[in-house]
Amino acid sequence: MNPQQLVQDIEHLFSLPDVAIRINELIDRPDTTTKELVEAVQLDAGIATTVLRLANSAWYGLPSRVDTISRAITLIGMKALQDLVLSTSVITTFKGISSEFVDMMDFWDNSVTCGVVTRNLAKKCGVRESERMFLAGLLHKVGRLVFYASRPLQYRQVLQEKDSGEAAIIEAERAVFGFTYAELGAALMRAWRLPEALDELIAYQLHAADAPGYPRETAILHVAGDIAFHMSPDIKGRFQLGEYNLTFDEAVWNSLGLERGELTEIMQTSLIQSFELLEIVNPRAYA
Repeated sequence: MNPQQLVQDIEHLFSLPDVAIRINELIDRPDTTTKELVEAVQLDAGIATTVLRLANSAWYGLPSRVDTISRAITLIGMKALQDLVLSTSVITTFKGISSEFVDMMDFWDNSVTCGVVTRNLAKKCGVRESERMFLAGLLHKVGRLVFYASRPLQYRQVLQEKDSGEAAIIEAERAVFGFTYAELGAALMRAWRLPEALDELIAYQLHAADAPGYPRETAILHVAGDIAFHMSPDIKGRFQLGEYNLTFDEAVWNSLGLERGELTEIMQTSLIQSFELLEIVNPRAYA
């Protein structure tokens, strides 16, 4: 059994909605017009509402109210639209996962927080198109949802290590399946034909130094994943950071060339932005 086989087992259950696929196709075309995107977005009332909520949120801080999909897309940009549509689509796609394995609200707390931290770290590191790094953070643990859905009986063996911490769970995944959620998530990225490089960032996030094509971006995701893991329980407190014993690889952190003191600023900004964004992409849970 390998990651690709597991993804094939659940592809019929967890495929992206048609509107997400259509928007991806349009954005990947160089000649796509705003009118075509508006028509695609309007096919899904939930996504259309979410696009308007995002455009009018503090996330963008625009000076005047945005009341049309066309203006929203013009202001936030096609790539941000793609990330938003994928975010809301993935949350909807996996909403049926059993609570025996995961509290989905907590899972998306962690995922959205990781997306925000990844984006902010990328900005601080001067990475080009840092906005696109949000999607890597958002989807960094989606492979774990595939484990829950496709192999629930075997994953119960993994969860016996839950009280021993995240590192023990990762090792248990490797022992039981022969690979981790990171490799499985990368296989899902390929199956969904998501933007190039996502599969590498997600596949190598646990050992970023080995990433062949995007080592700096993968290092950012590695650090952000650990920060989000510690931060996400505090999202419901909105603006209050806790005391964290961060466990990312110090060599990976050092490769980013940032000062340790810059982390507090990044985390504080990310805490506020994460709560704001969660209210947009998953409003019923954060009302």
